[in-house]
Amino acid sequence: MGRLLSGFADCICCGRGNRYQSADAWMNQPLNIFQPRSTATLEDLLEKSSRAREAVWQQLGSLEPLVLSHLVSPTLSGGPKWPALRQAFRLVRRPNGNVILASDGLSDPFDDITLGDGNVNGFGLEFYIETPGNEIAETIHDVKKSWQFQLLYTVSQLAAGHGGIRAIMDDMKLLSTEAEGVNEAIAEEHRKALVNGAGRVGALLGLQSPQDSSSASADKEADSTGVPERIPDMPLTEVKLVNIKLLTLAELKLITDRGAEGRKRLSELFAGPERLVSSLHRPSAV
Repeated sequence: MGRLLSGFADCICCGRGNRYQSADAWMNQPLNIFQPRSTATLEDLLEKSSRAREAVWQQLGSLEPLVLSHLVSPTLSGGPKWPALRQAFRLVRRPNGNVILASDGLSDPFDDITLGDGNVNGFGLEFYIETPGNEIAETIHDVKKSWQFQLLYTVSQLAAGHGGIRAIMDDMKLLSTEAEGVNEAIAEEHRKALVNGAGRVGALLGLQSPQDSSSASADKEADSTGVPERIPDMPLTEVKLVNIKLLTLAELKLITDRGAEGRKRLSELFAGPERLVSSLHRPSAV
């Protein structure tokens, strides 16, 4: 994991990462340099942030009553630091039969910033992966073993370790990465099409629902198939919802060969109601 974290800036940009490699001190700073002030307590801000995220997921389906979380934060054992040390995840069962797994804590306010000096909603984003319900386990315990959760967890940890992914996403719109620790959770018959020689899987980050891509209003509410681009009513700063799309090796090669142009082409090829959905059974777009 450490080796992959150190190279994340290069990996996500497919060769353009050097442009964003700055001192570690910069990467760990809040993403909003204006640091808006707040008279609320940290506990109040954490509660308001959690409620805002929860409201979005409740609009999209049935929110699982149990939160996917760790008994002891991995941060305490040397893992990447999340803004308030709380690494949690949500599960949403949608009316169309799909399931959404989402990070829940990357946009918490920072717990080590004096409120009088201002605070922000963490790293300014939360990740999610949507998948057909029949491709993921029913129980919370088994969901944690799924490739969907492993991919979500890995990308979330990479973002927390980097610290400045939101700024890069605002500039580039679409990012891509290769994630370790996911291949063993993928059924062996699917690995040939999805896992590269280094044992990693590719993912495209930042696809938006069709209505978000064409709408002038970034806060437009999602319909029965879409997911909003942003979380409304966050107490401090804007927070994006970032889709993770599992890629086939052929799709990943398009990005490796053509960089940003390849990511844009894949965005065009991923159309229709399954645009945001990750599945082991979908045909490759290239």
